[in-house]
Amino acid sequence: MTLDEQTKKTLGVGLFIAIFIIVGFGYFHLQILQDHYKRNENQKKTLNEEIKKLRENLKEIEEAERDRPRIEEMRKIVEEASQRLPSSPDAPGFYQELIRILRLTGVQPRRVDPVQTRNAVLYTEIPYKITATCRYHEFGQFLNLIEENQRRFMRVKSFSISNNDNRPSIHPATIDISTFMFNKIIKTP
Repeated sequence: MTLDEQTKKTLGVGLFIAIFIIVGFGYFHLQILQDHYKRNENQKKTLNEEIKKLRENLKEIEEAERDRPRIEEMRKIVEEASQRLPSSPDAPGFYQELIRILRLTGVQPRRVDPVQTRNAVLYTEIPYKITATCRYHEFGQFLNLIEENQRRFMRVKSFSISNNDNRPSIHPATIDISTFMFNKIIKTP
């Protein structure tokens, strides 16, 4: 089968148009759609990162939900501790508790002097210097009752105990005790 001139020209023009369309489509794809693909790919990455963060947040929320009983228990512990820490200096409360402990242990106080308070962000430390006489066993009980007090939060900061040559079983002692109070936190709008 031979092709005449007209058919050859038509076939050549058709082939040229087909090649032009293919090249045009390739150019369109490379130049115009490529930018569209890149934007979609970047958007896909951003969305995947957001999804990952949201899944992490969901996991934290689920863990917190599982820990709800433990958190509630911790809240109760903090509430109990806050009852042991007044929101005012409450010197009478400290003195009443100190007198109770002194009577229980038999430690004989000579002086109880307040010392300069020290402020921190959440609490204020209220120190006292106690001069007393006692036996070693009484002194140990006294320290234990101060440190393990269930009614008021108190800490023994330092102590010194010496010997009395006139009465070897009775010892002069100096004890630095601190009690604490909550500072009110003022919330600013």
